[in-house]
Amino acid sequence: MTSFYRMRNGVKNYAWGSRTALNALFGVPNPDEQPQAEIWMGAHPAGCSEVEIGAFPVSLQETITKSPETVLGERTVEKFGQLPFLLKILSAESALSLQVHPDKRQAEEGYARQGNRAGEYYNDANHKPELVYAITPFMAMNGFRPYQEIVNHFLRLSSPELMPALAEFRHNLNNEGLKHFFVSLMQLAPQEKNNVLWQLNESLQGGGFVHLQEFLICLQRDYPGDIGVLAPLFLHCITLEPGEAMFLRAGTLHAYVHGTAVEVMACSDNVLRAGLTSKKINLSELVNCTEFSETYENNLKLVPDREGNERHYYVPVEDFRFSVIENCQQKIIEVVSAQILLVLEGVATLRDTDGEEISLGAGQSVFIPALTKVYSLTQTGQSCLVQC
Repeated sequence: MTSFYRMRNGVKNYAWGSRTALNALFGVPNPDEQPQAEIWMGAHPAGCSEVEIGAFPVSLQETITKSPETVLGERTVEKFGQLPFLLKILSAESALSLQVHPDKRQAEEGYARQGNRAGEYYNDANHKPELVYAITPFMAMNGFRPYQEIVNHFLRLSSPELMPALAEFRHNLNNEGLKHFFVSLMQLAPQEKNNVLWQLNESLQGGGFVHLQEFLICLQRDYPGDIGVLAPLFLHCITLEPGEAMFLRAGTLHAYVHGTAVEVMACSDNVLRAGLTSKKINLSELVNCTEFSETYENNLKLVPDREGNERHYYVPVEDFRFSVIENCQQKIIEVVSAQILLVLEGVATLRDTDGEEISLGAGQSVFIPALTKVYSLTQTGQSCLVQC
């Protein structure tokens, strides 16, 4: 075995992806001008990376299976039995679906209902908490606004079709009240939905919702006729500047809207959708997995712990740890579990204690097995490091 495995990672061509961003930022070829949405780095069966062993690419999962404790580390094998995280570069030209990820229990039960195989709603038995770190300005919606703020937004919209449900919510400003209002909104009859969306368009043309216009106009353009375009009225709208990050717990209703970011999550591909999509929607399953609690905007962004030229972003799960490392000379990094290092800009050179060395440019990644123990990192620019 070796200390460093250069990774080969597949591109996911989803309809909402950008045709230009990954090429402009990282030189990813796109000769057919496809929408390039995500690059996956990890061992999830829906998009497993390959690693270079000599001149030959081998599945990362195959490499792990041959010697799990050597590759992952004893603690990781004991606790997770697999590489517990999945790293992505995500680039959205249009909004992703309005969605929720299940927690561990919900995922296990849903996957079991499908006969313990990937199916219509669950792709695996794992939870999917995730962190997003902006590479470009990154527009997203994350978590329910305070209850009264939601009420005020819909009072301003003043749509007759919503007044009965809104009146009920005003008398029950709590989790259950929000749940019932959300379900009523998502289940509007076709003509009622059209009337509400027409009212929203009239309001925007009249200069209403100034502070939400950028998000509302984007969603109207990308998903005309979808009730999910109302999401900015009940979800926080936030634009992460490059270098800013936020965490999304399981059960948090959210949607990414536009921009390019690093995304790291537990090794799962479980997504339950409510709107802003042409894919299958299961509202009842999504509602069962959603936490209908109000959140506050000043709690959304993660504040990193700084240690010299390294920033550590704390997340309340054990599946992954995320750090960003900037310009450094021979920085010593200890390896207690498998790591993936992704270069975001500049050049990174890794060297182990026996002199083995690898250099990577922007957009390239390396898998570092637990057996490496320790290595030095010299780099210009910026890299992110993920481990558990």
